[in-house]
Amino acid sequence: MRKFSRVFFIFFTFLLVSCSTSKKEKDIDNIKTPNTEIVTAIKKQEYNLDPRFSNDINTNALISQLFEGLTEYSAHGKIALNQAEKIEKSEDFMKWTITIRDNLKWSDGSDITAEDYVESWMSILNYENKNPNAYKLFFIKDAKKLNDLKLKLRDFSGLKILDKHTIEVNMEYPVRNFDEILSNVFMFPIKKDSVIDVNNLITNSAFKIKNYGDEEIVLEQNENYWDNINTKIKKITLKLVGNEILAYQLFDLEQVDFFGLPFYEIPYERRLDSSKKPELLNFNTNIFEFLKLNTDNKFLNNQTLRKNLNELIDSKFLAEFILYNSSTPFIQKEELNSEKISKLTNEVEAIIKKSNLENEVLTLSNNGTKLSERIIASLSKEWIDKYKIKVSIKNEGESEIIHSTFNMGTTDDLDIKYYINHFLQNDDFSKIYTSIDDISRDNLIFPLYKRSFSVLVHKNVQGVHVSPNGLLLIKNIIKK
Repeated sequence: MRKFSRVFFIFFTFLLVSCSTSKKEKDIDNIKTPNTEIVTAIKKQEYNLDPRFSNDINTNALISQLFEGLTEYSAHGKIALNQAEKIEKSEDFMKWTITIRDNLKWSDGSDITAEDYVESWMSILNYENKNPNAYKLFFIKDAKKLNDLKLKLRDFSGLKILDKHTIEVNMEYPVRNFDEILSNVFMFPIKKDSVIDVNNLITNSAFKIKNYGDEEIVLEQNENYWDNINTKIKKITLKLVGNEILAYQLFDLEQVDFFGLPFYEIPYERRLDSSKKPELLNFNTNIFEFLKLNTDNKFLNNQTLRKNLNELIDSKFLAEFILYNSSTPFIQKEELNSEKISKLTNEVEAIIKKSNLENEVLTLSNNGTKLSERIIASLSKEWIDKYKIKVSIKNEGESEIIHSTFNMGTTDDLDIKYYINHFLQNDDFSKIYTSIDDISRDNLIFPLYKRSFSVLVHKNVQGVHVSPNGLLLIKNIIKK
C-alpha cells in the first residue's frame, strides 16, 4: 500500500510539473505569436459593396478591406504601387501607361487582368448604369461625351488594353497626379461579369467575407491575395452598431480595438472628452466641409452679400471648438476686428434696405449629422448677431444653403476645380483656376476647413493610419 502511495505521489508530482511546463510553454508561445484578430465598430446601415458605386465614407471603409486598386497611400502619405507593377506618364501628363502585376488573383483563384480594370471603369461611364461617380472619370479623354451618348463606343479611345497586363489611359487635360486618383475606391475593379453578392463576393484584397449578418460582418484572410506575407491580421470582426454613443462605449470597455472615422464618427457629445484621451490619433485628409449656395435666392444672388457672409465665417473656430481635432481652415483669413465687422455690417444693411430684402429668410440645412447641425447653428448665430439676417435651420427639404462634405481624393487642392466644373459649370474645362479663392468667388461655394479623421486606438494595436483620401486599411495593422 505504501509502495502504491509513493508511486502515485511521484506520478502526481510529474503530472503537475508537466502541466506547469506546458502552461509556461503555451504562455511563451502566446507572447511570441501576435493576436491576429481585429474588432471594431461600424455604422449599422445598408452597404452596397460595389466599389464602382461607393460614394460615402463608411461604405468606402468597408469596401477598401475587400477590394483594392492599382495604388494606395503609404503610412507616410506617399503614393505606393499596389496592384500596379509600374506606372509611366508622358511629359505633358496626357498619357499614362499602367502595367499590373502578373501574379494577381481574385479570391476565387482566377487571374486579375487589365480587362477587369478597364471593364469596371467603362461600366461607370455607361449611361445606362446611372452611376453617380461617372463625372469623377471625366478627366479621361472623351469620357464625358461617351457618358452623354455623344460618342459611340467604337470611337472611344480614352482607355486602351494594350495586353493582358497593360492599360493605356489618355487624358482630356493634363492630369499630374493620376496615380493618386487610382487609390480611390471608385477606381477599384470588380471581376468581369461577376455579381455583387454578400454571400458569394469575389474580392481582390487581403480579405474576403466569411459571414455577413445583422449584428456583425466577419472577414477572413483571402488565401489568393498577392501580398499575404505582409498581412498579419487573419480575421476582422465588424460590429454593426446603430448608436454612436454605444459604439464609443465599446472602445472604453475594450470590446473593440479602435474606434473612429472612417468606420464610425466619434459622437459630438464625446468630442471634447475624446480629445483629451492619450489613445486619440488625428489624421489629416483631403476631405473638406463646404457650404453650397442657391443663387436663385434673392439674398444670395447679390455678390456683395455673399462675400460679406463668407467674411464672417470663422472656420478656425469651427475647426478648434466644434470638431476638437487638428482640422484646418481651408482658406486662411485675417481675424476680424470690430471696425471691420462694423464696415461689413453697414454694407449689408444698406444692400438689404435698398433691395427690399428685410423680410427675406435664409434657410440652411445639414447633411444629417449632429456635427453638421452644430456647424450650421454656429454659422447662423454669427449671421443673425452680426447682420440681423433672418435664418431658418431645416432638417429636410430644399434650402438656400446646404452644408456638405466633399472628398477630393488627391493631395492636389486644385483638383477641386474639375469637380466644380462638373457641378456648376457644365464641365466647361476652358477655364483653369489658379487659386481656391477664385473657385469660391466664381462658383459660389464657401469652403470651411479640411477635415481630420479622429481615431481612438488601444496601445496594443499598431499601424493604424488614415490616408489623405480617408481610407484605413486593416491589412496594415499589427496587434500585439
